[in-house]
Amino acid sequence: MDASLVDDLQELQLEKSIRIAHLKSDEELDRLTVDERLGDIERAVYLLSSGQEVQRISVINTLPDVLREHNVDCMRRVVPKVKEVLHVAQPEMQLAASTAFLQILQKEIVPVQNYTQTFLQTILTSVDSKDPDVATAWLDTLLDVLDLLPTEVIKRDVLTIAITKGQLAQSVQSRLASCKILGKIAPKFEPFTIKKEILPTVQSLCQDVDYEVRGCMCRQLDPVARGLGLESTKSAILPELVELANDEESYVRLAGIETVVNILSLLDDDICSSTIVPLVCKFCQIALHHEDSTIPVVAKQFGKLCHGLSINVTEEQKQWFLDYYRKLCKIGLNEKAKTKDPDADNNSPSKAPVIPDIFDEEDHYVECRKNAAFNFPAMVLFVGGRQFKTELYSTFNSLCHDPSLIVRRTVAHGFHEVVKVLGTSVHSVQVELISLLKEESLEILKGIVPHLPETLDYLVKGGGSVVTEAKMNAMADVIPAVLCCESVISVTNNWRLHSQLIANFSCLPKVFTSDQIYHKFIPVVCKKLQTARPIPVRHAAARTILTLVRNNRRLEQRQELICRLIEEFCHGKSCYQRSLFIDLCNIAMELFSKAFFKEYFFEFLLELTSDPVPNIRLRVCSVLPKLKAQVKLPSDRNLLQQLESCVRRLLINERDRDVTSAVRLAVEELDRTQVQMESLTRRMYFEDDVIDQKKEEEERLLLEMEERCIKDEEAKPQKDKKKDRMAASKIPGPKRGTKIPAATNTRSSDKGSAGSLSSKDLRTGGSQSSISSKGPGSRPVKTVRNASTSPGQGSRGSPGSIGSAGSTGSRKSSASSYSSSGSIPSPVGSAGRRRSTGSPASPGGVNSPVADSPTSGWKNANGGPSSKKAGQSSLAARSRKPSMQK
Repeated sequence: MDASLVDDLQELQLEKSIRIAHLKSDEELDRLTVDERLGDIERAVYLLSSGQEVQRISVINTLPDVLREHNVDCMRRVVPKVKEVLHVAQPEMQLAASTAFLQILQKEIVPVQNYTQTFLQTILTSVDSKDPDVATAWLDTLLDVLDLLPTEVIKRDVLTIAITKGQLAQSVQSRLASCKILGKIAPKFEPFTIKKEILPTVQSLCQDVDYEVRGCMCRQLDPVARGLGLESTKSAILPELVELANDEESYVRLAGIETVVNILSLLDDDICSSTIVPLVCKFCQIALHHEDSTIPVVAKQFGKLCHGLSINVTEEQKQWFLDYYRKLCKIGLNEKAKTKDPDADNNSPSKAPVIPDIFDEEDHYVECRKNAAFNFPAMVLFVGGRQFKTELYSTFNSLCHDPSLIVRRTVAHGFHEVVKVLGTSVHSVQVELISLLKEESLEILKGIVPHLPETLDYLVKGGGSVVTEAKMNAMADVIPAVLCCESVISVTNNWRLHSQLIANFSCLPKVFTSDQIYHKFIPVVCKKLQTARPIPVRHAAARTILTLVRNNRRLEQRQELICRLIEEFCHGKSCYQRSLFIDLCNIAMELFSKAFFKEYFFEFLLELTSDPVPNIRLRVCSVLPKLKAQVKLPSDRNLLQQLESCVRRLLINERDRDVTSAVRLAVEELDRTQVQMESLTRRMYFEDDVIDQKKEEEERLLLEMEERCIKDEEAKPQKDKKKDRMAASKIPGPKRGTKIPAATNTRSSDKGSAGSLSSKDLRTGGSQSSISSKGPGSRPVKTVRNASTSPGQGSRGSPGSIGSAGSTGSRKSSASSYSSSGSIPSPVGSAGRRRSTGSPASPGGVNSPVADSPTSGWKNANGGPSSKKAGQSSLAARSRKPSMQK
């Protein structure tokens, strides 16, 4: 122990000595001290004259600001001093000056004429600096400045210098700078000026003895050709380009093929067919034969080449391009298989030096396949969606199962582009999507998840515009893959990707059926809503669960989900769950109509004003003005009274300082919030009212669609039974033209006696506390409101009134809505406040929306039938916990 302490003390002393060594001495501090009474101009001149290097750099960095504030004095005193210092300045100061000079022109601090006379000459002189880094920095500044200067200034001050630098007697650095400057200024001139003054230098640089100069000039042929025009390009530029594409140096050849790709849009069909296509084929054959560093570049540019030449190639040439692309996608795979083969000579020392070369080759091969995978959407356009299955499917399958992670990641990032161009053949890549979704690599899932909604949308449409139930059922194989993807991401630390995936589940109603979503995805989203630690994931799950509820086509499932949310979050034991219920209500105000929100969430949210946790009450205070905006008079007078009662009680009884302050702010906001009146005509509706009407109409249409489905399901067994009886009868059917006896219609009149519900029952909620289907696995539907309504009142809680425009008149009387204390409405059941007495058939008169146990809602999450019978709802209601009933 003593030795370790001694070592620690020695380390501390060493660190202390190092810190002391970095401190400035008194003399250094004196040299860095400047009189505070000096102005900006005097201080800048003083520091440039006798300051340290750091101080001079500081002056140059602030030069644009000083020049803006003191233009005349700065141009007269500071700028000449800066030009004088730059001749002997260090590289750091040169780099700072190059940035400052560009900012002066970009911000238009000085006129162009003054800038040309003062700063441009310094830039042109500094381009010839002996330091390569400094020369490159000043050259980049010059190229950016040329974009902002007028053509007259460029022709007078820059063109002559650029041509001079391009002479063969100049250094390689000067000739390289000349190539870049000529490429930048050529599009600014007329074709006559380019042909007369610039073109001879360009042709000379294309024939330069140094391969770097030839390659650099080759990359600048595109802007020069666009300035010249088509005819001059064919006679002057194209021969040079063909020669450079066949150069002996691979660097020049790569520059040549890139320029060919960029110049394709300028050339006509004859030139492309007669010159460019043979040139490209020859170049690709040489690259594939040598398999050198040029092959990845060919693979990178191959998609653009095929897309640009698609109308200029014959069928034979098109097939050649396809065969070549297949080779690019599988290059290196056969060689890799061969290297795994030999078992002998594993211990031979002669094999050891070859390992680095093998890795280099594999890197080239992987890069080639990655670039080929990147260009796959372009190749699909080149072939056409109808020919995808026969021409490119096997290649796409190979890329999706490539042994390299980089290749599969590239395919995943471009998968949505592939399905977009496949058309009617999109269903053929469903297996590959499942394979990528089941990957355990997060890098691959990062490419699939952001574009999952549009990918699934293209798959379910199948190249059309109509989504049928048969198409949705065909997507059932994708469900396990999506859930597997979610399980892989959920155990990682990437909460951003996880929240994005959960949010993307909102698109599922367009892809899968309501039963598939309810049994497969809803349990997962609810679990994340309860157990996910990152707040963005919980918020994404909250929005997703409400979106799925809104788009669910089954009334019983919608009601069960809402009751589940109220039971587990509004009445949850944890304050975090109750806080999340406030977020759920905020999102519900955005997604649902006002009638729907008032029916299922309004009073439950008001219950939280009496929550024992101050933070919950504090959060509810911020929502109170939004609740008032949901109210419409006179039908919602009861709700408004309850809201005012809660606010009064908070003002009187609240003891927490923060909550009291929040209540006062809420009261001020409530006073400014206007209560809407139902007597307004449609012309007086605001934009929010129109949106709310659309939401109500969508909810009503959803109910009508469900009613039609129920009627069709009920009528189908009767029709089948009728057909069976007719088939079993030995009496032949009536001949054509004869009338059917009236007695045959008696079967259809008995449909109502089979226990089915009429449309009137659906609208009023029926006389029972639940609506159950005929199937063996059906489950009773528990209503949130009273199924029986008093005469003259609308049934807000009835199934047929959810979201309807005229269903806002049913409210409890104030006498029955308050508890014995007289301050807060008392819930009549375990699921919250908006309870009602059940039908006479329900024991106890209580119809709880969540009469089941907390886990009964997910018993058939795996698709199995529920074991609960229709007559058990009242028994479950009686077996609720006493703490949840009043």
